[in-house]
Amino acid sequence: MAVADVVVSFMLLVSIYGILALGLNVKYGHTGLLDFGHVGFYLIGAYTAALFVLGPDDPTDFTVYLIGLGDVPILGSWVTAILAGTILAGIVGGLVTLPTIRLREDYLAITVLGISVIFQRVIQSETWLANGPDALRGYSPPLQGPFPVTGETVVGAALLGLIVFVAWGLTTAVLGMVSAPPSAAATATSPPHGREDSLRPRDRLYTVATFGATRLSTVTQQVSRTAAVAGMTAGILAAVAVLIAGLTLTVGVIVSVYTWIVAAIAVREHYSSLSWSAITTGIGLGTGLLLALIPLPVLETIGVKIIITVSALAVLVGVYYYMTTQIDVLSNNRLAIVGVGSLWFISLWYFILPILGPLGSGDIAGVAQTLFQNIVWLLRFGGDVGVGYAVAGIGELTVKIDYPRFQLAGFVLSFVGLYAIVERTVESPFGRVLRAIRNDETVVKSLGKNPFTYKLQSMVIGSALGGFAGALWAMYAQGLTFTTFAPRVTFITLLIMFVGGAGNNKGMIVGAALFWAFQQATTQLAAFFPPAIRVNIQAFRLVVVGILFLIVLYYLPEGLLGSRTSSATATTPTDGDSSGPQRAQRTEMNPPDEGDGGTSTNTSVDNDRIPDMGTQRELKSEE
Repeated sequence: MAVADVVVSFMLLVSIYGILALGLNVKYGHTGLLDFGHVGFYLIGAYTAALFVLGPDDPTDFTVYLIGLGDVPILGSWVTAILAGTILAGIVGGLVTLPTIRLREDYLAITVLGISVIFQRVIQSETWLANGPDALRGYSPPLQGPFPVTGETVVGAALLGLIVFVAWGLTTAVLGMVSAPPSAAATATSPPHGREDSLRPRDRLYTVATFGATRLSTVTQQVSRTAAVAGMTAGILAAVAVLIAGLTLTVGVIVSVYTWIVAAIAVREHYSSLSWSAITTGIGLGTGLLLALIPLPVLETIGVKIIITVSALAVLVGVYYYMTTQIDVLSNNRLAIVGVGSLWFISLWYFILPILGPLGSGDIAGVAQTLFQNIVWLLRFGGDVGVGYAVAGIGELTVKIDYPRFQLAGFVLSFVGLYAIVERTVESPFGRVLRAIRNDETVVKSLGKNPFTYKLQSMVIGSALGGFAGALWAMYAQGLTFTTFAPRVTFITLLIMFVGGAGNNKGMIVGAALFWAFQQATTQLAAFFPPAIRVNIQAFRLVVVGILFLIVLYYLPEGLLGSRTSSATATTPTDGDSSGPQRAQRTEMNPPDEGDGGTSTNTSVDNDRIPDMGTQRELKSEE
């Protein structure tokens, strides 16, 4: 299996848990409702979707369930199943909220945790509902039949076009965001010499990628729309090229290389302000981590490999700590150095490690073939089914599009759509009221808003997102067991949220990626040990996750990306009659006008205005 296939599976899980974390972030990050029972709505969405797509119950297959609508047109489709799971999870979330929402903090958390355990036990004990403690199987994900596809048929070309549409559109959106011209505030500071020259190749690439549909002067207003049009155009062109000329490999190379180029541009832009000493330190950190892990596959004695590896890791951590505490240039960029080191380590793992085997045996063609397959991640190589190509310097290749890549396109598109909806929601007046409730519920009451109503809506939205994630999990796993929905899933989601930054929707992407990267890495490291020890290592991961949770809460209480309102809470007081929480509260509920240059005056609560509401004086006059 190529490393690209591992990354595809990794991204599928990141998409599911990213949506799950978005739901919990709406509840806790934006509203302050600590829900330890979030996994219960994940369960509801998964089992509801599965029951919708399952066929009628057949007593001869030793599987018992309440209802199977898979043979009913439209109603038994996956689209209907996902919608049903999402809506039902939201409704149940609202019903659970009605008697519990008046509880405070830890009491609310414990109560909903108990309710989620009840949901799990009902699935386990009531055999008639969803096959009880046994796995609920017998369904397939949508559109799996035609795969693997080669593009030689109309259906295959259309499916390939859909994948290209998602990959090209999202990549172009990222390129458009990093190519956006700086704001007036940013241009007030003088950029480093040669900075503007470095933008020109990027801008030309953006113009080519969008097929000339836009110019950079309007990109800030049309990034999402332009990316969608560019993705649709690229998808149509790819489908036509594959169907008429059989250019499956060419299309895969162009799209894959384009994504790698944009990824490199985005990383360069993110770390553009980092000094070369910090970048060099990060590269050394990533290289040192790889060298510290070499004893695991090389040595055979278990005790020796563990001692040497742990000692090397301890030395690496000690050197990093010493350098970042004693060198001023590095002390202010500790997390950035870790980020650079992580990206460098991933690059070595993805591109260099797979070619060491054929390189050691002198198989130059094997080196080129392995590297080529990992670069062209859009296509699946090998097998008996596919289109054959003979590439100079690489050899014979058999290429096709497999189902996991199609499924990844659907999952990523779903995540991006839900992320955009949640982002618009929390940026709206409704979202500002939610954050106001999180900061100080009493102030919201004093301004005429009913916190109970907004909390109820927040729980419904967050639970519905959890149900959507559960439906995607049912599609991905193709089988459900009640043990999958244990309370630990909620705490994993909490870890994802806190690592990324509670209240920051972008942080859910970062947190989910880091968690599943840790899971993937430990799984691969455990493969170097005998099966008896391997099981213990994988079980020990939960202990490590708990320790990491505590470390994040202690050293990074606002997460890697910080809270959405961290800048608001750091507002400098303008007089002596306003406390910090009240001032932050008014900043959330009444942001400064853009017309006055972003300045705000410290007025009394009597003059504060919640969006879509009048002032207190106006309310009193209405009464």
